[in-house]
Amino acid sequence: MGFIKLMLLLPMGLGVILLLIRLPKEIRNQYYIWYSNYINMAVLLNIFAMLFTPDGGTYRGYLSRLVCLALLIWLLQEMRKKRFQTIHFDQGLFLFRSSPLHWIFCHATYRIVLLSLPSFETQKFLLLEPLSLIVMFSLFSFHKKRFALEQYFGFADTLVVTTITVLSWYPILLPFKTNGPYIKNLNQNEWDMILIPLQLMVIGFALLAIFKNTKQNRLRTEN
Repeated sequence: MGFIKLMLLLPMGLGVILLLIRLPKEIRNQYYIWYSNYINMAVLLNIFAMLFTPDGGTYRGYLSRLVCLALLIWLLQEMRKKRFQTIHFDQGLFLFRSSPLHWIFCHATYRIVLLSLPSFETQKFLLLEPLSLIVMFSLFSFHKKRFALEQYFGFADTLVVTTITVLSWYPILLPFKTNGPYIKNLNQNEWDMILIPLQLMVIGFALLAIFKNTKQNRLRTEN
């Protein structure tokens, strides 16, 4: 698949990132605010869209909306800390500076639970979270740890999501079975009992972070 085709297929994802990486540094610097705002909008809209994921009539499906909203508010606060200047380019790599490591792990947990809902074909995306984290660590090492680990997650996640989405268009069989007796025999209520505690933990972390950010912002305003 060529670069232009990627641009057409993924206007708010990998296509834009690859385009920005290829632009001359002078142009990137000149229009930095526009690029940063566009990336911010794409990230926030992507997470906001998850609020409308079909719940499948499950309790964890309903609770996923609250988790998503908490993560969205938390990320918005982190962007505000950087005055929404959230992106950086270095040696051909795209870096996103507003997703703390705790947010990344909470987001991974949220998405794992989301993929368990009946509306998702989970076989296609089973490797999404572990691969995103593995690629993040790989980019961090490849780049000789020049920046904080969490700054590599945005690029890593975009690469993995795009790759898995493209591969899902083709009938590639996984090397292991996903319909074994332990998974097959679990009904939706049993999945709720297993996964809702994870959601509550994520909500707790998110609310604590939101409270801390709100308090810090209030102190900054007063000073």
